[in-house]
Amino acid sequence: MAIKALLRTDDDVVDPAQIFRLLRQRRLALWSKPGPCAMGLVLGLLLTVLPQQSWAAAPPTESIIQEFQVPDGISSPHSIAVSSSGNVWFAEKVGKNLVMFDPERKTFDIHPLPSDWGEVGPSRIALAPGGSIWFSIRRWANSDAATWFLGRLNPATGSFRKYPLVDPDKTPEVGGERAYVLPDDLLVDRNGLVWFLSPNENKIYSFEPDAAGLQGYPIPTPNSYPKGIAIDGGDTIWFAEANANKIGKFVPADAAFSEYDIPTHFANPEALAVDGAGRAWFVELRTNRLAVFYPDEERFYEAMIPTAGGLPNAIVAGENGGIWFLEYMGNKVGVFDPVPSQFREFDIPTYSSLPGDIAIDAARHRLWFSETGTEAKRLGMLSLTEARAVMAENTPGTEKSDASANSSKSIPIVISGVVALFAVLGAVFVFWRRRA
Repeated sequence: MAIKALLRTDDDVVDPAQIFRLLRQRRLALWSKPGPCAMGLVLGLLLTVLPQQSWAAAPPTESIIQEFQVPDGISSPHSIAVSSSGNVWFAEKVGKNLVMFDPERKTFDIHPLPSDWGEVGPSRIALAPGGSIWFSIRRWANSDAATWFLGRLNPATGSFRKYPLVDPDKTPEVGGERAYVLPDDLLVDRNGLVWFLSPNENKIYSFEPDAAGLQGYPIPTPNSYPKGIAIDGGDTIWFAEANANKIGKFVPADAAFSEYDIPTHFANPEALAVDGAGRAWFVELRTNRLAVFYPDEERFYEAMIPTAGGLPNAIVAGENGGIWFLEYMGNKVGVFDPVPSQFREFDIPTYSSLPGDIAIDAARHRLWFSETGTEAKRLGMLSLTEARAVMAENTPGTEKSDASANSSKSIPIVISGVVALFAVLGAVFVFWRRRA
């Protein structure tokens, strides 16, 4: 497939440390017999590194991203989701409100958590097929309130309900504290069953409030710190194991796990999404890569994101196979198109917006994301129709961000300078050897 032409596989690993070990052991006698070999190796190493750097900045261009300012009284948006009617729901980054934004009326409806829940706020949110909003809980910095429960909001009535989470497989200690479960990333499947990860327990849980209740499934690798839960068309659960550097798969029908080692060490996988073909895509925070796992081949492919230090932190599989992601430090919305195997990045208008979460409204061809920066306090929206039009204007195989495209024009100049420098150094070296 075309994607494999761009994405690096686990066999395509160049180890510079091995080269230098050989040099130190004098197995490559480069300097004892100076000549084109030595110069060629050093130049080749430099040319390998040079194309990955940014050498020039592009002039500012008009962004096709629209932004909507969150009103006073509401803090920055964090976790977001889009309903079937096109409304955008989000949890406050700091506060105790669930908020709905109506893009047509440009209005914000605020739903504060009940006061008797204590000093807590919504953390991660997920929409159920019937329209209910499920969410996990985080406590405020100065609070010791309990967070071992799930919350649910009925948008039609505005009513909240709390569901305490007690692991039936755990033996309570004094006071029963050890039996409580702290939920994190969550989703709701097509049958209305809530699935969530608990890093503290190193488990995946299912929760059915009116039937089976809470069921826990221990992840095989200890202390894996599961993150980024997603579900495919066959109801298989996928997740990342941040501490273990693995991708995990859980088949509910068999209660069976499979785990796969990521080839890049210390990748720090975070958010994960599954495309229509069942491939698991994820971002690598530490290595600034986008990666995909092919279940049928049990093989990984990886690609470096164009913007250096972009820090990809959220991902979603879009229509027509596009894989969309956010760059927390790069302040961009990016997309990887697998068919021509090319990237495109769109600059977010607000400086240092700190984009946090991403969701797609497939029916209206819109991509929504939260801008979590304290000074930003915005929702961002990118028209997928406009984005595809911009992408179609670019030559296949050369798709880059504006900055990267401009940078490529400067690379030949830098390379020419390096070649000239080595030519001068070579001439000086030859002169010195003859004098000696």
